[in-house]
Amino acid sequence: MDAVLIPKKKDKWYKEPWLLLVVGGPAVVVCASIFTGAIAFMGSDKVVAEDYYKQGLTIDKDIQRDAKARGMQLSATLNFDAANSKIRMQLSGKGEFPSSLQLSIAHAANDGMSVSEIIRRLPMTQVSPGVYEGDSKLISNISSSSVKLFHLKLEASDWRLTGDWFEPEQKVAQLKAS
Repeated sequence: MDAVLIPKKKDKWYKEPWLLLVVGGPAVVVCASIFTGAIAFMGSDKVVAEDYYKQGLTIDKDIQRDAKARGMQLSATLNFDAANSKIRMQLSGKGEFPSSLQLSIAHAANDGMSVSEIIRRLPMTQVSPGVYEGDSKLISNISSSSVKLFHLKLEASDWRLTGDWFEPEQKVAQLKAS
């Protein structure tokens, strides 16, 4: 007896098991790359400062000013007096101190899609030798701010001190020559 071969019934092309392996892997990779690209686009940080050229030109000047502050052995202690809206500073070191200084206070501000830096400048006037005061009303109300970390830069014409101030209402800031 001759064996009769019965033709195998062919499945439809989309029911083939090998199709999942051949097409499924690349499809998952394409979906994952689109998702990763969307995350990167929506949460991208600004890498280059808007005034990068100007900042680059001032680096040498900043290094010289920091060296001058080290040579004078400068240090400063800042206190925030919320009741009187004053910032009081005790400056110590060698040499004569100017009658006024400028305190720059920088903090981050989140405006939804991006984070930007806000810089406020506060004139500090000498009230007694080595003691300076500034009106914190000029830099907006620190006590009502949700920001808890501020970057400080205390500047004279030929030297500067920098540092960070965490929670100004509760803690004292210490600036030392770097």
